[in-house]
Amino acid sequence: MGDSFVQNQCSSCGGAITDPNVKKCPHCGTSQDHVQTILDEKNKNIELCPNCGSPVIFNIEKQQFVCDFCHSTFTTKIEKDFDNLIYEADNLIPFQIPEGLAKKQFFEWLIKGENLPLDILGRINNIQLEQVFIPYMCANVVYDGAWGADIGYNRSESYTEYVTKEDKNGNKYSEPIAKTRTVVDWNHSSDIFSGTTFKSYLVNDELTGLIASFAQRFSHLTFLENTKPFDEHYTAGTRQLKISSYKVSSVLRSIRVFAQEEAEKKMNSILPGDENKNAKITKFTYNLTSKYTYVPFWKVIYKYEDMNYSAIMTAATKNKIEIDGNRPICQEDSTVEKKMRTNGRFGLLGSLLFFLINIFSNFPSEVGSILSILFLGGIGIWIYFAIKRHLFLDQNKKYLEDNLNEYPEYIKLLKQYPK
Repeated sequence: MGDSFVQNQCSSCGGAITDPNVKKCPHCGTSQDHVQTILDEKNKNIELCPNCGSPVIFNIEKQQFVCDFCHSTFTTKIEKDFDNLIYEADNLIPFQIPEGLAKKQFFEWLIKGENLPLDILGRINNIQLEQVFIPYMCANVVYDGAWGADIGYNRSESYTEYVTKEDKNGNKYSEPIAKTRTVVDWNHSSDIFSGTTFKSYLVNDELTGLIASFAQRFSHLTFLENTKPFDEHYTAGTRQLKISSYKVSSVLRSIRVFAQEEAEKKMNSILPGDENKNAKITKFTYNLTSKYTYVPFWKVIYKYEDMNYSAIMTAATKNKIEIDGNRPICQEDSTVEKKMRTNGRFGLLGSLLFFLINIFSNFPSEVGSILSILFLGGIGIWIYFAIKRHLFLDQNKKYLEDNLNEYPEYIKLLKQYPK
């Protein structure tokens, strides 16, 4: 009679398990590794960031989960929709441009537009300046990689070339001539490399049109030396645009492409030899450290003939103030200027046509002379209207500059903020 003693039982089905080292129940397949079972259960409860997939920790003070990788915060595991993520600024650049200087710069920018109404300074009204913080994500990337390539080294090689010559009697003979040439010795090579790179991205989707394009151009953030830790005192009385979770997720997806492009540039700059081919990165990893930065801008809103116009101005450094936006246009002056440009182009097109006809056609010399005159005449028409257009625009520009220098509000600002 066999031994009926049951050494172990499955906790799930109660089946007998005679092998103490078995990992799964032979009857129902349930795991018998209790330590692994506990770990698996814990892993099920680990919160992962809905934005980047990194493990997160619960911040007791904020009563929120916090991701150290992309800095997103959220309250429960259910909130995996990006629209529910909350992003907070890590730092900001305080306003470096006071309102008076911003308004002075606005007036100087305004009169530089083409085909402006000549009475614009006397008829603009309701000028409003608003301090706006626009969010950017500053990405510091540290990458490591390995490359492989065929590396070529140039060397000089001597060889003899036989040249056929002829003596005084007409007899031909071969004469050896020593020459040198460059040949390339190819060998496959590989190595490791590393590097760091930086890029900033606009992470707001509320801006549209010219203002959005202008803000996007300033993603380079060359003024980071003025950055300070985020403090609500700096934002008092200002408007802060939201950090868009959609933009952040898009940026995080694009950073890998950016990191790989930078790694390829680094690889190409360090490849040895005189020539190379079939170069490629064979291994690549990167680490991202990101911060969200509020960058200050002045938004200017004004009216001309009951129509609203807007402009946006950098306010992060006094050394280089840039501005862009909408200006009114005088339709009459625009029509005149456009007609001058069109007439000049017709003259240039006509001269080109006469030139081609003269080259590709066999006309008598008299006709050729006429075509040459017409060609020069077309060039002359183009030059005439180009000069006329330049003088027209320059005259309007001079008129607006004179008006600005007599504009009372600008004179007051100029005394406070000299050029």
